[in-house]
Amino acid sequence: MLGRSVGLTYEKLRHLGDDALPDDVYSPAEAAIVRYAQRSTRGLAIDASTYRALAEHFSTPQIIDICLNVGLSQITNRFNATFLPDVDETFTTSNDEAYAGMGGPPVDYPPKPAE
Repeated sequence: MLGRSVGLTYEKLRHLGDDALPDDVYSPAEAAIVRYAQRSTRGLAIDASTYRALAEHFSTPQIIDICLNVGLSQITNRFNATFLPDVDETFTTSNDEAYAGMGGPPVDYPPKPAE
């Protein structure tokens, strides 16, 4: 929902985890952000080429914002993966309705834990 709310298409969401990003899906600036987020999420060093790719499209304050947003997402995802909070039914219903015409979500919902 958040990605879609800021303009990410189903196709862009579907390829976020690809090691080799498709050439025709992301703009160069978007691809630089995705590659940065992939490296950061995997705990890899942000090498000079990754930083240079960001710097080609963004100012230093914008890169700081990107870093903070990626980090905040990582913290949120790790918290949710640890504590498995309940998801409001309104949220899942709205997602199901949005994805009905698309053949399903870009990634599968995680299985519900056994109680």
